[in-house]
Amino acid sequence: MSWTVKLSSVSEKNFKKLDANLRKRLLNELRDLTELDHLTKHPQVRALTGDLKKYFRLRVGSYRVIFALLNEKKIIAVVNIVPRGDAY
Repeated sequence: MSWTVKLSSVSEKNFKKLDANLRKRLLNELRDLTELDHLTKHPQVRALTGDLKKYFRLRVGSYRVIFALLNEKKIIAVVNIVPRGDAY
């Protein structure tokens, strides 16, 4: 069973503001991520630390997709999609 991606209202709003090429690239990266068994082994995924230690980030160029994993339901809960400088 593959993973399902769910966007928060904030991440969906930020996603819609991006240009078409970046949106397509983000969709492709998230689609690739859903097909993996162990998401944390993806080379562009890192666990966050500190206050955000239950979250992960996916690097897509200069943008970061901040997400949490709901393992029981196999859901990637995207919290935010932001430029690198605004992510943390």
